[in-house]
Amino acid sequence: MCGIAGIFSPNGFDFNKLMEMSRIIRHRGPDGEGFVGFNEAGGIPVAGSETPENCVNRELPWSPRNRESLNGFNGGFAHRRLAIIDLEETGYQPMCTADGRYWITYNGEIYNYLELKDELAVLGCQFITQSDTEVILAAFITWGKACLQRFNGMWAFAIFDTKTNQLFAARDRFGVKPFYYFNNGKQFLFASEQKAIVESGFYNPSINPEAVFDYFVFSQIEFQDESFFKGIIELQPSYYLELDVNSMKLNCSRYYQLPVLNETGSWNEKKFDEAVPEIRQLLTNAVRLRLRADVEVGSCLSGGMDSSAIVGLMRNQLPTGSPFHVFTAAFPGSFADESQWADMMAAHAGAIDHKVTPDVEGLIKDLAELTRCQDVPIWSTSTYAQFSVMKLVKEKGIKVVLDGQGGDEVFGGYAPHFSFLWNDLNKNDKRNEYAAFGGNSLSARFHLKQQIRFKHIFNLPAAISSRIYRQYFPDISFLNQDFYQTFKHRFILQREYIRDTLNERLALEMQNTSLKGYLKTEDRCSMWSGIESRTPFADDHLLIEAAFSLPAALKIRDGKGKALLREAAHPFIPNAIADRTDKMGYATPNNQWIKQIAPEVRHLFNDDLKPFIDLKKLDKSYSTFFDPKGNADTGRIFKFISFASWMNVFFGK
Repeated sequence: MCGIAGIFSPNGFDFNKLMEMSRIIRHRGPDGEGFVGFNEAGGIPVAGSETPENCVNRELPWSPRNRESLNGFNGGFAHRRLAIIDLEETGYQPMCTADGRYWITYNGEIYNYLELKDELAVLGCQFITQSDTEVILAAFITWGKACLQRFNGMWAFAIFDTKTNQLFAARDRFGVKPFYYFNNGKQFLFASEQKAIVESGFYNPSINPEAVFDYFVFSQIEFQDESFFKGIIELQPSYYLELDVNSMKLNCSRYYQLPVLNETGSWNEKKFDEAVPEIRQLLTNAVRLRLRADVEVGSCLSGGMDSSAIVGLMRNQLPTGSPFHVFTAAFPGSFADESQWADMMAAHAGAIDHKVTPDVEGLIKDLAELTRCQDVPIWSTSTYAQFSVMKLVKEKGIKVVLDGQGGDEVFGGYAPHFSFLWNDLNKNDKRNEYAAFGGNSLSARFHLKQQIRFKHIFNLPAAISSRIYRQYFPDISFLNQDFYQTFKHRFILQREYIRDTLNERLALEMQNTSLKGYLKTEDRCSMWSGIESRTPFADDHLLIEAAFSLPAALKIRDGKGKALLREAAHPFIPNAIADRTDKMGYATPNNQWIKQIAPEVRHLFNDDLKPFIDLKKLDKSYSTFFDPKGNADTGRIFKFISFASWMNVFFGK
């Protein structure tokens, strides 16, 4: 797990700017840095100020020979290292083939690298390291871009062919690892985080108002290619890019599409009982592969179904009696506190449990740091809880944790999923599920609202749907109305997210939309503390494909989501957790915190926000606006605070 960056400029560039990009993402790889510069002679490894001494002047083709040679390059790679597999100098990057033709800078883990290594060795490939990086290079040379289909894991990497001047870069199937780029026709830059491009000296920061509109109105973060920073593009999950450095011609293509069975079907006990052992075996294998590391592996543990399943499966595969560490965010005395469930699971697994108690005072103190960590505005204080947990992981000396992101999207765990299933079931099953879900006017109203929210409203003309949205979500009236009217046509674009069946809806969430947003915050929070976070539910494509090959009716049963996961994980977790129906998500005392933080951030609502927010109206209603009632997570309100912080951090004078 690392940080990567690169610059290509046919007319040359200042290599110190690439070194600065590396410095900006230092947190992603505190174990060292490496560089390579490209010119007519090929690739020349260059040492930086934080390149470990044991990596310089080694008998390796990618080992730098000195700390000079910063002139005359028209391209280059940077790499920040977080050493997880192959801790020795042989795992140093950027890495190249023995002949020096192909160079790679890589962030992620290919969990099945040992199996691929054996397969490649039979084909004649030779290896001199124990790293998965060298396996990626050999796989690319052997199979070309088709190698991506063979990888099980998370990745973002770039490979440069010094003979043809071709750059190839790719990102994993579901977006666990990030890749951003900027191309103005004269320079092409890429990096793991946008801030490295923003502060590179090649980019003049400006705001993409379309992304801001989607954020405030639809609660969407980076659903489109262009980010909040205008001109910075996200390479989407399941995509690769090819750049001809001579002509600067760029091409992006999709290499993977999740196969989905759109059949809802009916509840079938026999099919369910047949599916459970397969899912259990795939879950077991997914966790087994993600325990591969040359450092200690722990886990995040909220006490919910997903993280508990992972901790239980870890316990099942680790040596009997061996200790391992779990990490929990606790909120004593709050409705959001799930620590009793986390305690139950930790005791069941014999794990060493650690807790952190995020509070509003810490959020106020850390808000600017959290904003810089994330690069873009966030929508809930739950990100701060995750941020705090990862800092605790670092304090305890653990470098790798497993986490449960993706469980809801794969197995159907969110409340709207019930409505998608219920809408498609036959009459008998529909009646049974309706009764299990509540069977009253409230549940009927809930189903109707979900169908309107996710489907029907966006089929209306944009002028009508935008008016309905404004009436239903009062916070929209606090946006600059010229801004709102200018971009209300984007309601039409929401039609591309309409889905009819549950499996179709889950697949949408898995690919390039909501899950990607959760994975983004997971990546930034963990890497800010130099922690590798592994997410079995979100990147083991064999497990995911198996779940999406099953009828949707098997995923929710008797008013309980994630029926398949509950049963598959049952042998490894306490009955009380397997039977929980009080799903909370990753909750915090969000509304209480909003009220308390509002006076402390009032100064952030300055004239820079005028193009987007009606500051006069907000000023008049400031105390009531930032005093949401009830316990329901009002992310829509917190977005105003987060956006103001983002503007201050990245555009403040």
